[in-house]
Amino acid sequence: MPTPRSTMMSLSIGLLLIAVTNFVLTAGVLQWTRADLDPIAMPLSAYLIGPGGAWLRCAYYLMAAALACLAWVSYRVSDLRKRSCLASVLLVVTALTLPLVAITATYEHSPQETLARLIHSMAAQTTFLCLVMGMLLLSSRWRHDPRLRHGSRAGMLLAWLAFAQMWLLALWPGAPPGLTQKVLIALILLWLGWAALQLERLRRT
Repeated sequence: MPTPRSTMMSLSIGLLLIAVTNFVLTAGVLQWTRADLDPIAMPLSAYLIGPGGAWLRCAYYLMAAALACLAWVSYRVSDLRKRSCLASVLLVVTALTLPLVAITATYEHSPQETLARLIHSMAAQTTFLCLVMGMLLLSSRWRHDPRLRHGSRAGMLLAWLAFAQMWLLALWPGAPPGLTQKVLIALILLWLGWAALQLERLRRT
């Protein structure tokens, strides 16, 4: 008989997989349908307003909920000696700042646009920094967890690639912002998919 803990774990895994799939499909479709935006030059936040913007904002909100669940379930299932409160805190912070990224984009051409742009920029930077650092920390802990060690090399590799790409985005002002940011987002989504598969493998054991 399923326990409340196993049920919550199954729901969290399902939500994370749905959030990742929905984000990939929504963002991917908008890259092709928004002919008014250059996908190489424009960051993903430019797609939060205009045609299809509401769908992308919903994808952000769903991802935030999934990250909050990941923060809980990743802490609960980790070995007692390998648990990381900091990793969960970083994921929770990401879950709180990601909706701000989506909401503030809607204030363009409003009297609050200047303030909204400032909050948007700070929230986006916080989201990337906290999420990538949480990915690195959680991957490292799982790599030394006997129940989650299998396949952990892929998670570490994705986390380190995302870390390098994040600093490339920050320190290379001449790079196409849309391309470099979307590569980072793609690495993050791949890592989240990996994390969901790791949790599903653990649930089945």
